[in-house]
This record gives sequence, structure tokens and C-alpha cells, in this order.
Amino acid sequence: MGSQAAIYETNNMISQDEFSLFDPQKMRASVLPDKPGNYIIVLRSTSSLPIKVQISTTPILTSFDYKKEKYNVVYVGKSSKSLRIRDYKQHFTGTAGNSTIRKSLGCLLGFKLIPRDINSPQNGKTTFGEFDERTLTEWMKDNLLLFYYANNDYANVEKELIRTYNPPLNLQGNFNKTNLDFRKELSALRSCTSTKQAPIPNNQLKLNTYPQQMQCSNCGINLTINEGLKNEEYIKCLSCGYIIQNPIYIQNKKNKERRQWIAVLIFLVVVIIFNISSREYSTSSKGNNRIENYGSNKGPSQTKAMAGVRVYLKRHYLKDPDSYEGISWEAFGIYNKDNNTYFALHKYRAKNSYGGYVVEEKLFVLDSDGIVIKVVDDMNEVINGY
Repeated sequence: MGSQAAIYETNNMISQDEFSLFDPQKMRASVLPDKPGNYIIVLRSTSSLPIKVQISTTPILTSFDYKKEKYNVVYVGKSSKSLRIRDYKQHFTGTAGNSTIRKSLGCLLGFKLIPRDINSPQNGKTTFGEFDERTLTEWMKDNLLLFYYANNDYANVEKELIRTYNPPLNLQGNFNKTNLDFRKELSALRSCTSTKQAPIPNNQLKLNTYPQQMQCSNCGINLTINEGLKNEEYIKCLSCGYIIQNPIYIQNKKNKERRQWIAVLIFLVVVIIFNISSREYSTSSKGNNRIENYGSNKGPSQTKAMAGVRVYLKRHYLKDPDSYEGISWEAFGIYNKDNNTYFALHKYRAKNSYGGYVVEEKLFVLDSDGIVIKVVDDMNEVINGY
């Protein structure tokens, strides 16, 4: 479908000359009228849609003519109150949670959708992380232009714009058979139901038996995974060239991490038993008086260790210190006798950089004064020593 000479509003012909250009790279938002109307979002002459995910169809684009230049149309819309707020603030500088074109473009760029509402993560409303949103804003300013037309019959004009240009990113109200498959795949990406990289369920993997079979999620051909490929994180379909994450590698990695945690827990149990035995021996002649130090008068008390961990989390570690909620203190003990260090295993809940609550359990290494000197993320360090 080529360029369109004119569009129609009810019974009156509207020339494309009625639309004015807005370049987000060169113009201020104040250029846009604070009035209702319609807009057409197009690709710059040197740009194309950013399809970074596996989609089986390529959309066919129509063009909008402006001063003898042709621009490919990707999206059209309306604003019932203000073109300035809708066009610029919501689309070009907003978030995917309030802009359908941002969500579509972000999904095509391969960005991961996250819950938009922290307090209602299951309501189905999604957006992108802060870094992805900033990246998306820059991409839109670098690759898109906007044409706007202030009018009061914006609802009818929008319907005619969709019929005329068949923009591939307009998913609602677009009944054109051309680009139908593309719109279906894009809708699946937006709703997180795409199966392009769906992993094989763990209960279907037999990790110690080779060769194994899996199906390419792109072309559907059966692939054979030999033992020599078990340590490769990604494998390539020799039929269509699609890159697939190796489910055997993923499962082996999970099993390795699980074994490491089991080893850590065994180590901690041994340390706890040793400390309990030491305490019972040291207090046997003094009744049942409780000794809070870790088997040594030089170590910090549990109260002091807990205070040191909380101070460290709030001052140096957490993104949102006020959101900290302690859950449990799993264990205390001597970390390394040679350098007089101690440990506290603590589970807590706090907000991450996206504003969502996460539960973490970490091992904190403290000196004899109860000051945190290290947080152990690699559990091998616990086994191999400080």
C-alpha cells in the first residue's frame, strides 16, 4: 500500500497539509498545542522498526507525504484534552505503563515487562524498568517524528487515520487483514504470552541421558543435544539459525547452585553445633547463664551483631532504607578464627531499585566490634574461608 493523498473527516476532505511537524530532537514541547486533536507517528527517513525479537512476519508500512518527503507510518492516535500532554509527555517522555506505543516498541526491542503497580502486581498492568524506559525514550527521539492536527472531531478522524494508513502498532480498532499476523504476535509479546523462548519444563529433562531432544521454538524442527553441548548456554538451530537458550545448561546451573547452598547449610549447622557445644562447656561450672558472645569474650554479642547488620543495610546497601523489614536471624557464629571474624545469617524484606519488594537472605561478616566488613554473595567463599 503506497502513500495516501488525503484523509477524510466525516464529509469534509482533510489534506495532509493540515498536519504540522513536531521533531522531538529539535523542538520544545511548547510547540505542540494544548488542545484536543490527532497525531501521526512516523519513522524518520533513515529509520526502521526495531524488531529485536523473533517475529515471523514483517509489517507492511504505508507512507505519509510531507513536503515531497515520504515517511512510514507506525502509529496514529487522538487526544481528547491536550496534544502537548498526550503526544510528548506520555509518549516521548512517559512510561510504557501509560503509553501503548511505548509498550509496543519496548517489546519489539526485547525489553522485559514488569508490574506497573507495586501494591497490585497481579492486576496485569505492566511497564519497563527505569533503564529500559530511558533507552526507549532516546530511541524514540532519535528515530521518530510526529505530525499533529488540532481539531474537535478527533474520534472520527482517528478511525479514518487507522483505515487509511493501517499503522502496525495500532492494535485496537484496526481490522485490516494486512499486518494481521504481525499484530497478533505483537499482542502476544505485550501480554507476556509469547512462546518464542519458552523453556522445556524441568520434569521433561533427563540430565544424565544423552543425546536429548528439544524442539526449536521458531521453526518447530526437533533438535538433538549431544553431551558435548551440555555446557553451552545457547545453541543454534541448524535449520533456521534461531538462537535458543539451552535448557540443559539452565537446569545444570540450578542444580549446581542448589548443591552449593546445601553445602553452605551443612557448614553452618556444623558451626552452630560447635558453638553450642563450646557454650555448654564454658558455662557448665556457672549454671545456665546465657553467653551471647560466639564462644569467645572477644566477639560481638548477638544484639550488637544484629545492630551492626541493620546499620550496614540502611546506610550502605539498600536502595530504599525506610522499606527495610527484618524477617529472621537464622544463625550466628565464628566465621574465621584466624582473623577474628564472625557471621550473621539474616533474612529481610526491602524495596529494590524498581520499587518492588524482594526477600533476600545474606551472610554478613563482622569484626569483633560488630561492624559489617563483608557481605557474602558467592557461597563458595563460606566453604573456602575468608
